[in-house]
Amino acid sequence: MSDQLTFLPLSYAARPPRLVVVAPQNEGWVRWSAAALARLSRVWGCSGSVVLPAGTVEHPALQRGLARLQPDHVVPYVPSVGAADEIIPGLIDRFLARQGIDDAAVLEQIEPSLRKQPCKLAFVEEAEAAAGALRSRLVANQREDYLHVHHLFDDVDSHFLTALESVATAPLLGVPKPLVTTTASLAYAMHVGVQERPSQTSVEARHWLQAAAQGSESPLLKELHPDAAADALAMMSHSAGLCIPVRRGFRRGATTVVLGEGPEDFALAQVLRQLHDTVVWLPGEELSLASMRLFHLGRRSDQMTVTSASLDQAEVQRKIDELWDKRGFRMIDPAEEEKPSYTVVDPRDLDFHGRSMVVLQTAWDQPESLPAAVMPDGSLETALALAVTVPPGLDPVKHRWQVTLTCADHPLPPLAPLTGAALITSDQSLWQTFVRAADGGITYWSHRFDFVASGASLAGTLAAPKLRWPSIGNILERATAATETRLRPSAAGKRAAITERLLGSRKALEALAASPGWPLLRRFLPDEARKDLPQGSWWKLKSAVVLSWEAVVAQEHAEWDAPARRAQIDEWTRQGVLRRGLVLGCGHCPIFEFYPLAEISQDYRCRRCGGANSLVQERWKPFGEPSWFFDLHPAVLELVANDGDVPLLATQYLRTQPWARPALVGEEFELLREGNPFVEIDFALATNDELWLGEAKKGNKFDGNRKEQQREIYKLFEGCSAVGATGLVLATAQPAWSAELIGIIQDELRGRRKVQKDAPEVRLLAGLREGPRLTSLSPDGAG
Repeated sequence: MSDQLTFLPLSYAARPPRLVVVAPQNEGWVRWSAAALARLSRVWGCSGSVVLPAGTVEHPALQRGLARLQPDHVVPYVPSVGAADEIIPGLIDRFLARQGIDDAAVLEQIEPSLRKQPCKLAFVEEAEAAAGALRSRLVANQREDYLHVHHLFDDVDSHFLTALESVATAPLLGVPKPLVTTTASLAYAMHVGVQERPSQTSVEARHWLQAAAQGSESPLLKELHPDAAADALAMMSHSAGLCIPVRRGFRRGATTVVLGEGPEDFALAQVLRQLHDTVVWLPGEELSLASMRLFHLGRRSDQMTVTSASLDQAEVQRKIDELWDKRGFRMIDPAEEEKPSYTVVDPRDLDFHGRSMVVLQTAWDQPESLPAAVMPDGSLETALALAVTVPPGLDPVKHRWQVTLTCADHPLPPLAPLTGAALITSDQSLWQTFVRAADGGITYWSHRFDFVASGASLAGTLAAPKLRWPSIGNILERATAATETRLRPSAAGKRAAITERLLGSRKALEALAASPGWPLLRRFLPDEARKDLPQGSWWKLKSAVVLSWEAVVAQEHAEWDAPARRAQIDEWTRQGVLRRGLVLGCGHCPIFEFYPLAEISQDYRCRRCGGANSLVQERWKPFGEPSWFFDLHPAVLELVANDGDVPLLATQYLRTQPWARPALVGEEFELLREGNPFVEIDFALATNDELWLGEAKKGNKFDGNRKEQQREIYKLFEGCSAVGATGLVLATAQPAWSAELIGIIQDELRGRRKVQKDAPEVRLLAGLREGPRLTSLSPDGAG
């Protein structure tokens, strides 16, 4: 462990666990989803959780959203036989008939017990298998072969999940389960929750849809729930669980509309409801009353996005235009009514930037600070275990919660490999609690599950891990560890790392690239023009080019006066970027070389021939008393020679973007397959939410013909897949990327999407040396 210590400024939050509940799916998927919603509605944290029909978990429209959701638990909903009998009438009778039991007394004794048993129909087992596959992909609720939370079952409350009723302080309301039989009623129920109780109420589909467009704040609440208490809260509302949503980086007021009535549309709406500001799912055709409210939302927001998982974009466009043309009651003359702005978007291109977390309202953004050791690779390890904390309003015996810690100075992207050993110190037990990256930091289960002695104290019951915050290099290594890809620093990356160590930080290196000092460093390049410098102020030697103070002063720049240059030169010599010395000749062989100050004495030996020399007037240049010259560190010289300022300017600019604050930045590296390098990456950027890779060029296209450029783009995309990167930034010093290259990128994106291969998001960064401009690129055009 390093002797260097620092303090981690942490922000603590307690929150309920996020669940993805996989519901059985057959032709009656609406009722099965309603049954799963009914079970989820009884769990604390249901407002931040989702239900997915089993057949939708692999749907392409959901993949990015599910990864962004970062669930703590992926569990199947396993109905009891009694619950299944409500959806498939006669199920119990047919089962008993197959057993050949006709004694009424025996049947009366068996049936109550049978109703409580888990249902094992084929499509229920398929839901369990789908949940297992999704759990593995999202790396949720598992530690090796041990499952933290197995399933949601009707008649047995999981020891690891807290009941909503045990936390709630107000009466709860939901849609009675028998009423949720259509997509219209399900569209409303997903906002308010489902209650396990009978109801004689009858509601028309148009009213369900109107309420669905208004969500849990619908003025129809009292009409749809006439027997609810005056102060009742919707089960799916955040306030019912004493929680609030914390959303950072969201565009306020934005509305997303999901059209279509397939199970995949319901699933998409469920996921988006956790990731976007206002989400409305409108299945069916009777939408006139709902559309009035919908377009009111659209006018209130800057932009309304319309999408669907079951309909193509042309059909979605037709439907939303038709909704506008046939909208319901108009308050003003139709000719004067302003049409809201709405855009049809493929669900695979939806904007998921921003972070959402449902937290306990009494315990979030609480400051914490822990001493941490700085490891040789830049990782941070906490020196002390976290103090035991019970959030206000929770009981450590009855309740279970998630602890989430974010660090203002050290972001952590939610990558699947960042779990367990990647995030705890080497002397910490893997089995104490399930630790993983999420919500921009580290999250872990509140209670120990390795070994808790009977009668243990509070400290012996709650988890108190010693945590590790990996460096960008360690993040990348772990991201590739589970694949056939390996990572190693490239030659350029090593040069940048050396310069970074000299200057003290990556930010200092980026600042150098953007400073007036960078053009001065270019004067040390062998082929750089120097005719404007005073005679004798520079010398081109066999080993290097050296400059004197006169040459430094002659490098004119309006924002860099002589005192500032003097201070900068002194700082660079102190850091080792420049070496101060003399240009001396040899009396035995006619050659002049640069000798650093540390090597100079009255007598010295020639570097070329080893001849002995004395420091006398004949040995130095120029004639007269010797002048100090400056030699540039070889690694810095190569960095400058290879236009190393381009990736540095790129990452410096990216740090200014809201989505990339804060960020960890890594220098150039190579990815290897079967031991052979297949792609070089110019930089990596890890934020609280994502990992991005970058390629930086001086020109506006890649080298070679179209086929060779296609190959390079393919390799970069494969590199993103290998490390689990969200996207790729292409940066250039030119004002814009070439239209040819943009077309090649779009072709590759469309091709990968067609065969359902990982397709990273692409952002184009241009004008780095003059006026940077960042745009997003979709398969169909620049954003």
